[in-house]
Amino acid sequence: MRAISDEKREMLVEAKLRGEKEAVIALWLKISKASVGTIWRNYRRRGSVSPIKNTGRPSRLSAEDTEAICQAVRHTPDITLSELIEKLSLPIKKSQLSRLLIRLGFRYKKNAAPKKPAEGGRAAEAVRVAQVVGGHRLREAGVPGRGQRGLRHDAPLWQGGKVR
Repeated sequence: MRAISDEKREMLVEAKLRGEKEAVIALWLKISKASVGTIWRNYRRRGSVSPIKNTGRPSRLSAEDTEAICQAVRHTPDITLSELIEKLSLPIKKSQLSRLLIRLGFRYKKNAAPKKPAEGGRAAEAVRVAQVVGGHRLREAGVPGRGQRGLRHDAPLWQGGKVR
């Protein structure tokens, strides 16, 4: 869906003020009847043909917070989401931080050097299983490999490539 230019919007309002029907205007401007109705309704309510700006909840993080997050991950690539939130005293949840990091270009990377389990016994087996299940790190974007969509909350982080 392409945005409708201000010129077309003004032509639409002029035609509507002349008494043209919405269906005729839609065919003439090659836009949908619903768009004609929406633009006309917004013009009557606000007196302007410019589109309404999309609003949304403002971010809880400032640009400085985002930069601090990037620097912390670059400086300590194996930091987890929980550690990052605690270290920087961030006012967000782990899931929100995960989405932010993905947007900034961070990806999973398999754990290159897993910790050695304790020698022998059941405890060592439990540690090996935990490492297999939870041993994910971020990988560079675009590098083929297996992984999950989001960032695990306990997974170490790694920056691949440039931050957008």
